[in-house]
Amino acid sequence: MAQSERVRPVHWLISTLAAMGVFLDGYDLNVISFSILLISSVYRVSVSSPLYPLLLSSGLIGMAIGGVLFGSVADKIGRKSMFIIDIVMFVVFTALSALSANVFEIILFRILMGIGIGADYPVSSSLIAEMSPTKNRGMLLMYGIMFYWLGVLVSGAVNYFVLPFGADMAWRLALGFGAALAVPVIVARWLMPESFRWLKAAGKDREAEDVAKKVMGEGYIVQSQKEVKISDLFREYKWPLTFVLVTWFAFDIGSYGFGFFTPTLYHELGITSLRTIVLFGTLTAPFPIISYLGLMKIIDRTGRKLPAIIGFVVMIAVLAALVPLVKISPLYLLPLFIIYASLEQWPGGLLSFSYSVELFPTKVRGLAQGLATSVSRVGAIVGIFAFDYIKSYGLVYGVAFFIIVLLIATVVTALMAPETKGMKLEEIEERIKGEESN
Repeated sequence: MAQSERVRPVHWLISTLAAMGVFLDGYDLNVISFSILLISSVYRVSVSSPLYPLLLSSGLIGMAIGGVLFGSVADKIGRKSMFIIDIVMFVVFTALSALSANVFEIILFRILMGIGIGADYPVSSSLIAEMSPTKNRGMLLMYGIMFYWLGVLVSGAVNYFVLPFGADMAWRLALGFGAALAVPVIVARWLMPESFRWLKAAGKDREAEDVAKKVMGEGYIVQSQKEVKISDLFREYKWPLTFVLVTWFAFDIGSYGFGFFTPTLYHELGITSLRTIVLFGTLTAPFPIISYLGLMKIIDRTGRKLPAIIGFVVMIAVLAALVPLVKISPLYLLPLFIIYASLEQWPGGLLSFSYSVELFPTKVRGLAQGLATSVSRVGAIVGIFAFDYIKSYGLVYGVAFFIIVLLIATVVTALMAPETKGMKLEEIEERIKGEESN
């Protein structure tokens, strides 16, 4: 392998710092999925109240706003600048949510916090894709999204250890700890280099060459980045954009709709011990991490499409087995969710950190990813509210709803997903542009 195609320590460092936003997302979303049991008891919010799913989805609402709002901003001001801004927003509003005096303040501050995290997704994934060696780009992208479940693992441990402080203090400590975790990330990201592809697209050729030399090694040539207008995204890249939007939307309906309600389902199915519920959540987290490690090993050889389809099929199979098994014992929900959470990472990781950035040009990559992030979070919100409503008529109906949505995602992936393994970002851009023009 040529020196320019070798994975260097700097690639792991850049990918790790980029992934910290995903880590904080995993931490925060898992914290609220458990903390809502405490918040609802303190402020007397019943599961049937509209405030319950609104509390669960408040961060996602912010992400839906932040993704589309700041994705294009990152294309204009650069990946690094946006990196600092969004993480500062996370720290400020997460801290304020931990200090909230009522449910409405929690919802407001979590929406504002979510805007910061929503802005981070298009920046972090774009930066990793733009700074990675072609032959290992898939591996580094999956490494980045894997940090979501590292955040889930840490949040499970924090949730467990704050319980002795009492219901009202425990959720505040758990949320506040997330803000504290993010502070050193601000400093570390300040020291990161800007994407050499973005610098090249911005006309900063000398800076682009200097960064590329440090990141990729001597002799690496930064290819010119095509001039692309925002309107071109919807004209010349409409089919890959349609594929990503439809599939990621459908995936998040099933992923978040089921995943966010898992602690609540444990409780409703008769597992009333909060320690047991949080322990189950913590026990789940290592398995998706192992799944990502496996995907990192194969993605640059097998490609993106096949693992995505396999993941969808397993998700559907688990949901089909859910209702009859939990009727036997609610404890079956734990192994079922472990399998579900593990294999959902394959389509989820590929949609959120591979297809959503690899298929689009540098000039509009942040916008495309930001738009996809926003649409996916709308799907997550739909999943949470829809499942909460549909399952009131019976769990079987809620599960059937997810199966239908995921079947649609599977079919769309099989028919529309391109293969990007082993191709430079510029080659993917040219191939898609050529296919659109035919």
